Amino acid sequence: MQTIPGIPHRIRAVIFDADGTLVDSMPMWNGITYEYAAFKGVYAPPGLSKTLNAMCLEQCAAYYRDVLGVSGTVDSVVAEIVDMAKERYRTSVPEIPGAAKFTAALKARGIHTAVATASDLETLWPALERLSIAPNIDAAESCTTIGKSKEWPDIYLKCAADFGAAPAECVVFEDALYAVRTAKKAGFSVVGVFDPTHTPEERAEFSALCDRCISDYRALLDELLPPEER
Repeated sequence: MQTIPGIPHRIRAVIFDADGTLVDSMPMWNGITYEYAAFKGVYAPPGLSKTLNAMCLEQCAAYYRDVLGVSGTVDSVVAEIVDMAKERYRTSVPEIPGAAKFTAALKARGIHTAVATASDLETLWPALERLSIAPNIDAAESCTTIGKSKEWPDIYLKCAADFGAAPAECVVFEDALYAVRTAKKAGFSVVGVFDPTHTPEERAEFSALCDRCISDYRALLDELLPPEER
């Protein structure tokens, strides 16, 4: 087992959220929230993106259908939303600075890495491949295949189990406050990636819950790598 900066105990695995944590895709998703409502001709209330950011794709689709009145099935709404995101993941979504280099550094040190995402893995993966993150990832799980959102710890527990590790032997990297709450309650250490849309109250709780907070991976790389490897 190894250590990483900010986590005093030795670990076997690191579990990364993707959107807002490995890739800077939250502006894209916030835009799609309102673009999709306009496309379907329904009113998008203020704060809709914040509401949907705490949901998996299927829950988002059900919200569009049941609350906002979008026609179609959950599956058809999911497919339309995913179609809007696919090309942007493939061509333009950037990494959180230093993400590729940090995941590569973990792999070089024998630390297992997993992605735990609420997004569709097939849609997300081209971005991770384009950004040279995918080769550093050993396992990937989605809330869709798990069947629960990150309001429950199942996806983190599944990632840990993929490596035969206990929660105390893993670190979760997350940008969402509700997901940080879930991971901490389940016994994981958490490194928080600051979300610029957090209110001051949310940022204070986020900082208090996380074992360490970062804006991107460059400070961790400075601590983890010798100067010639940065």
